[in-house]
Amino acid sequence: MALRPPELFSRGPAPLARLFFYCALSLACIVVDAHYHQLELFRKALNLLLAPIQTLANSPSQALQAFGKAWDNQSDLQAENQRLRQQLLEQAPQMQQFQSLQADLNTLKQLLQIQQQQFPAGIIAPITGVARNPFTQKIIIGVGANKGLESGSPVLSQEGLVGQVTTVNLFSSEVSLITNKNVVIPLLLTRTGMRTLAFGNGEQGTLSLPYVPMGTDIRAGDVLVTSGIDGLYPEGLSVATVLSVQRDPVSAFAQIRCQPDGAVFKHRQVLVLNRQQTLNPEHTELEQADTAPVPHTRAVRKGRKP
Repeated sequence: MALRPPELFSRGPAPLARLFFYCALSLACIVVDAHYHQLELFRKALNLLLAPIQTLANSPSQALQAFGKAWDNQSDLQAENQRLRQQLLEQAPQMQQFQSLQADLNTLKQLLQIQQQQFPAGIIAPITGVARNPFTQKIIIGVGANKGLESGSPVLSQEGLVGQVTTVNLFSSEVSLITNKNVVIPLLLTRTGMRTLAFGNGEQGTLSLPYVPMGTDIRAGDVLVTSGIDGLYPEGLSVATVLSVQRDPVSAFAQIRCQPDGAVFKHRQVLVLNRQQTLNPEHTELEQADTAPVPHTRAVRKGRKP
């Protein structure tokens, strides 16, 4: 018996028969599931098996969506950042002006408080300029003879003594700072009560105490105030703080440098005191005695009528 070669293409049921078979099977499954709910367990098992495949199939689209969302968020953040930066730049001048106005307001409040409590006749004056020569240590204020200013009037800031009016014009005045080399101020050391003189150092912007004996009890951090004995500056105004004390055995006096307390270059307003108000009663009486006219008197002899 001869062997037949295997068929290369085995023929099964006809395609149309297969279609009818699968359609009938599908209808049967639908009817059984709808009326008897017998395929629920099979559906759950099938979903459990197909879940990894579905996740793997959906991962490219989910990754693409996540990337697009992150890109959009980054773009939105960059745009928002750029907008905020531009807004900040636009508001920077206003913010700087606000800070400057706030500082001026605080300065005015402090000066008004000093004026009301201690020197009601004082005048608050704006600083309009600085002397062209930085070695002279002078400033210009926008008040002059039109407000009754006099040469020699003390000038204060909220921190302490600034200087004195040296030149009075009609609408402006020149103020020599206490650091001017031509200014001398009688001072009092608050810790020990020692009296001394302070001289300005010009361009260095500091004060020196050249006539303090070597053995005097003075050290860095001591506070110096006006003594009031000159009749120009009121007593007790804050002037300076001792920076350094150097004692040289060869010299009879200590070398002392002081830092002024009145930070005039930080502010735009100062308080100018009335010179007559700052005089001590003793100085006022002396000035009045010197300027008072001598009354004309006639000798009256005994027994005669004048």
